[in-house]
Amino acid sequence: MARKHFDRHKGRVNWEAVSQEMRLPVLGCLECFDPQQERIFPRRCPEFYEWPAEDLVALKTFTETHFQKMSVYDWELCGKYMNIDHSDCIAKMWALSKFQMTPALFDEVTEYRQAGLLWPTICRKTMCGCTADILRVVYANTNRSKVGKSKRPKAQFSISKHQHWTREEDERLIGLLSQYDTGSDIDWNFISKTIGHSKNACRYRRILLRPRLAKRRANVDTEDNFSDTDTSASSPTVTDR
Repeated sequence: MARKHFDRHKGRVNWEAVSQEMRLPVLGCLECFDPQQERIFPRRCPEFYEWPAEDLVALKTFTETHFQKMSVYDWELCGKYMNIDHSDCIAKMWALSKFQMTPALFDEVTEYRQAGLLWPTICRKTMCGCTADILRVVYANTNRSKVGKSKRPKAQFSISKHQHWTREEDERLIGLLSQYDTGSDIDWNFISKTIGHSKNACRYRRILLRPRLAKRRANVDTEDNFSDTDTSASSPTVTDR
């Protein structure tokens, strides 16, 4: 049934059509769905990838329509709905829920749009702290007259704390992650075996530890800059004779 309603252009199933045909709620259809049996394999769309606007809107709409607080199992259903690895859905929804449009940013984006700049360029110029797809979708769904006036809705994003992490394990995870430049080259198998938690648990913990990871990287960059300055100052000047 799912394969019948699989949209190759979008890369995911039309679950609303499946629900209507089977006369079951969407969540009920997702619970019965076996991707291996249907041979519909999830896509990898990490947070730093630019998602199609339609996918980003579908992710936000699905999570906010069906859930209040989301457990790991709920995110697995979300992954089935989007046909995207559920850990990628978590990371993207986390980034989307944390981003907030301000009046100044809205006006700046409007100015760049009127000048004909593309979204990646606008994202880089505004230094908004998110990917271009998030900036584009939030901007398109924002009313300028209401920016900054209404209370920010409570984020729907929540991860089930199904595993307890000690401070020592957090430090080990941060140390291992600092060895990788981007999220795309992380060896989760190695990290999982080293720390003793599952790969998914390590991925989820990385999301929660992002503020500390960012602070650590900033400190390392500062130390490197000081080191370069000291080296330059202490190096002897070679002159031609």
